[in-house]
Amino acid sequence: MKTVGKTCRSLRVPVIIISGILALMPLLPACNSTEDTTSTTRTTSIPFAIHASPLHMDDTIEGASYVFLVTVDYGTMDTEEKTTETAEGTDTTQTINPNLAIISASSDNADVTVGPKAIAEGYVAEVVAVPKEGTTGNTLTITIKGEWHGYTDSETVTLNVREAPASLEELTTEAIAIRNKFISWIATNCPELGISLEEVWGGTTVYPNTDVIKYFLFFSDKWEVGIRWNTSSNSVDWAQMYIRLRTVEFAPSRAFKMSSVSAASPNIYEVSPPNTVWR
Repeated sequence: MKTVGKTCRSLRVPVIIISGILALMPLLPACNSTEDTTSTTRTTSIPFAIHASPLHMDDTIEGASYVFLVTVDYGTMDTEEKTTETAEGTDTTQTINPNLAIISASSDNADVTVGPKAIAEGYVAEVVAVPKEGTTGNTLTITIKGEWHGYTDSETVTLNVREAPASLEELTTEAIAIRNKFISWIATNCPELGISLEEVWGGTTVYPNTDVIKYFLFFSDKWEVGIRWNTSSNSVDWAQMYIRLRTVEFAPSRAFKMSSVSAASPNIYEVSPPNTVWR
């Protein structure tokens, strides 16, 4: 992924992850003098694994940001079994203690940051890689590592660094204008999303060397917004946008389409989201 202008190299964690992680904590049993409660702890072995997406980006440029999404599957889990004797009989429940997996990443030829650095299963970390100067023409390797309960797993992802096109500034300006049209419509027609132009957005281009369909990504503290549009003079100048809730969604959850970017009053409507993010 690529950032034009101000590079978004450090992506902050939204407050939603805190409440989500707290919701995963085991509940304490209520105190009741008429009940007799005992607890035992059992260990269930499950292979621990991390998953990164995508595994390869073919069209990247120096100095731009590329965001890989990382999730985890828990390994060995401590399962606490609570048995409560009541007048009606025995009630047995189980709670799982999901300690956070630590995510790290490194590369010899790219500056790499991770956020959040620790995630629970069902959440998403973002690994941001920025190819260093002098890497054009090379394939860069980034190692992403996950650690949990003494178990480790890793994924290796790669970036093919190409020459940057001369039209990046023009591309950025056009992408911002299209984004603003979409977000203005969404703010009025989908208020439940809480997306607004008042948010601070960082931008980065994707697939910068494509000829007809152009791509751009925007990130706020909470959202990833993907924009793509048709620049061919021989067909309709449509545009599409998806949204992904960062840290909790691995794929886009909503998407919208604009029939014509150049129309005075563009027709915007909701469509099915793509299966994966654009990278």
